[in-house]
Amino acid sequence: MTQQDIEKVFKKPGERRYDLFIKEIVKNEEVYGIVDDEGWTLLGDDNDTDILPLFHTAELANAFRIGQGYDDAQVGVLDAAELMDWLEDMESEGMMVAVVPNLHLNGAVVSANHLMNDLQEAFDKEEDR
Repeated sequence: MTQQDIEKVFKKPGERRYDLFIKEIVKNEEVYGIVDDEGWTLLGDDNDTDILPLFHTAELANAFRIGQGYDDAQVGVLDAAELMDWLEDMESEGMMVAVVPNLHLNGAVVSANHLMNDLQEAFDKEEDR
């Protein structure tokens, strides 16, 4: 992805980024986030809810990492099957997922269960093709 491609994605409304994320995860079966020595980087909200930012490309994750000043972190990758396991655990812990947040921290924030169900539905549709 070029810098211009990254900017185009970040300018899309959160719902469109969410749809693109689902499509690309089903296609490539990988998801990206930010990791450091302590693990995967989490965002928070006013209610102290842990929110895991996830991206469908390493380039988007890296642009977010740089833009948010996570200088001591790097881009991490999970395969889709591992993500589905994580989402089950995250749901039980009350965690949320920020799907492709932009540099202003705008984007779709959904429950882990919501994302898991949407991904499962998309994977099922892909298998039926």
